[in-house]
Amino acid sequence: MKTRKFVNEQMVAEFKLLYESGESTCSIAKKFSFDNKTVYRYLRKLGLKLRSKREAIKLGVKRGRIKIPIEPHRLRPTSKKLIPEKAYVLGVLAGDGWLSYSPAKRRYQIGLETIDEEFADAFWQCLNKVYGLKPSKRKLIEKHPGWKDKYCVRLCCKAACEDLLSYGVPFKQDGWLVPPVIKNASPAIQASYLRGFFDSEGSMETNGRRIRGTSSHLPGLEGVSALLRGLRIRSRIIRQSKNSAYDVRIQDRASVELFAKHVSFTINRKKGKLQRLLNSYKLWTTPPSDVLKLEPKMRRLRGLDLTYEEIAKRLGLSIGTVWRHLNKSDVSEKLLTCSSNRNNRSNNANWGMRRCQRKKENVPNVATLGSHGPNNPSDAPAAASGLSPNPRKLHNGGI
Repeated sequence: MKTRKFVNEQMVAEFKLLYESGESTCSIAKKFSFDNKTVYRYLRKLGLKLRSKREAIKLGVKRGRIKIPIEPHRLRPTSKKLIPEKAYVLGVLAGDGWLSYSPAKRRYQIGLETIDEEFADAFWQCLNKVYGLKPSKRKLIEKHPGWKDKYCVRLCCKAACEDLLSYGVPFKQDGWLVPPVIKNASPAIQASYLRGFFDSEGSMETNGRRIRGTSSHLPGLEGVSALLRGLRIRSRIIRQSKNSAYDVRIQDRASVELFAKHVSFTINRKKGKLQRLLNSYKLWTTPPSDVLKLEPKMRRLRGLDLTYEEIAKRLGLSIGTVWRHLNKSDVSEKLLTCSSNRNNRSNNANWGMRRCQRKKENVPNVATLGSHGPNNPSDAPAAASGLSPNPRKLHNGGI
């Protein structure tokens, strides 16, 4: 039978000194062969402010009482390969994502905070597929009544951070760039990178029929514009009037359609706005290059005595487009005739203006004198007497 030990005042004083020096209640209990709860109870009676669980763990790691086994993450053998999922991660890091690499603080993090859960899930799945690791995901409850809750996805892995940094570009907001390997990659890789960027920084203007991506770093946006150009999507970069940010804008119908086909969005609310923008177009036209390819078919159908309306319905074109292409030569001749007529009228007008100018300056009209010019010997006596040799000159105000 165990004998019960009693706690005296001297022991209580030693409890206090050891706890204030950084010892834990567990280590104090082991030294005096007491229960942990006993030491804890006497310390509370003394009125000491006890450490929280988090503070106790930090102090235990610092003192060496707690040892955390650090095992390096084992990445997949294919994690170095550039696939669409990794391109998407790189595009997100150019926008709302972050990469923290600090060996001094032993901080190696890849993360994203967003109000859209499907965006957070897509980022989680891409990290999981590329590196074979399971990032953490948690919901951040906002205390402000007007703010929305956020979803935070984070992967703490030194090897994954070093892999992304090996692409040789920074990921900071004021210095990000498109990696050179993305510029030389396949269209599928480029489209995935653009999807990650526009999920982060993209927005829709349904009234202005415009897609835009915003950033304060102009060289990064120029790289995005070059990727869009490679996918035959026209865009232009405009500086915002209110601040120092820039917009890369896509606003013509053909480019918006190509963006929806090849890039699009992962976020549902942005995807819905894009669909409404596409539905807002009332007039659907065929590109001129495609109409030119259909021109031989038009002529063949016209040779079968089909009307313009029948040809237009069969080829999915307007009647005016069919008529214009089948009568292209006639229209060209009419345009040339109209152009020559305009030139003749212009020449006649210039000749009339020169004639009026000569009358004002009292210069003899050589075209009117004909063969009776002053150099003609037959007109010499008339010229000497001061009379005009041409009767029309008398009518026109001659001497």
